[in-house]
Amino acid sequence: MSALHTLSIRATRHTVDRGAGGRYTPRLLRHRFGAAIAFVLGGCATAGGGSGPEPAGPPAIDPSLAPAIAQATALEAPLQILFDWTFEEGSARFNGRGVTRVAPPEHARLDLFGPRGEGYLSAALVGMELRLPPGADNAPLPPPELLWTVLGVFRAPEAATLTLARREGTETRLQYTRGDERWSFRFEGDVLRSAEWVGPGQGRRTVELTGDGDNGLPGVAVYRDWIAFRELRVTLQEVSRVDGFPSDTWIVGGG
Repeated sequence: MSALHTLSIRATRHTVDRGAGGRYTPRLLRHRFGAAIAFVLGGCATAGGGSGPEPAGPPAIDPSLAPAIAQATALEAPLQILFDWTFEEGSARFNGRGVTRVAPPEHARLDLFGPRGEGYLSAALVGMELRLPPGADNAPLPPPELLWTVLGVFRAPEAATLTLARREGTETRLQYTRGDERWSFRFEGDVLRSAEWVGPGQGRRTVELTGDGDNGLPGVAVYRDWIAFRELRVTLQEVSRVDGFPSDTWIVGGG
């Protein structure tokens, strides 16, 4: 039994304005993309050997890049976001509609609904804390650092060391490490396009973003857990600016 099917049994109905529109089932994409970043330290000696090594491109770490990117990708106002979603795990496939409510800079709430409006899964983000209903620890969602990237938002992993921060042309790459974990982020200009987490036991999880939606959101986000053979794809449908949300929006499963 898939993780999402198990969660759908436990889920409770949530009443939100999901808007009009029919069900949309996007075609599954099978992309393979790597996360290796190569760079050269040092330079080439001159023929006469009289001068020292020459610079080999931009520095590996530009300390100004990460905070500038974080500010550029931050959402500016409370938003209600409607989207279509498709989830695959092994031979199981589910799809439906969803809503995300965001109150920058720290709060986000996700609700997934089935084709008939039944509740599948709810979750909330408060900073880097992912809040799930009881019994939903195996929910097929990205970890907090990657869940923020689904919104096109870059947040540096907590207690991690910046090991690469480089801009070449219009492309920027950031990389962090913490113990056996590594995160990589790629940007086109100031727009986040992909993120990857690699951890112990050959664990690998990725987010790929394409298209440009309203309010700086990506048009399509694809999250993959490569070890669990899971894929969650969300396609943006509608974005509305709102005044805000009640404080209990960020409470799931009774607190």
